[in-house]
Amino acid sequence: MEKTAQQLTSLVDVNTVIGSPIFSASGAQIIPFTKVTMGYLSGGGEYGDVKAIKEDECFPFAGGAGTVINLKPAGFLIDDGVKCRIVKVTDDPLDGIIEKAGEVLSDLSRRASEQDD
Repeated sequence: MEKTAQQLTSLVDVNTVIGSPIFSASGAQIIPFTKVTMGYLSGGGEYGDVKAIKEDECFPFAGGAGTVINLKPAGFLIDDGVKCRIVKVTDDPLDGIIEKAGEVLSDLSRRASEQDD
């Protein structure tokens, strides 16, 4: 089981979560990132009547294991040399509303600080 867990962990390394940078024609750096979910389950049991088993006696045993790995694109980190921003890839409209609200508040506070100057 330990060997299996090590091999599964090697599948989900940092290069899987944070992709290699891509450079656009304008010079912007685009870094993709993903959401990774992994689950592992194993188990086993003995079959037949419960009885004392001698060390040299074979007994029926069954075991199994299962793994699920889910990779889902989550978005992109874009650095254009002036500012860095995150563009999320999501199916949830609430995430989009929260993201836009953050941008509006940031813009309003920037404008307010410019007027004070």
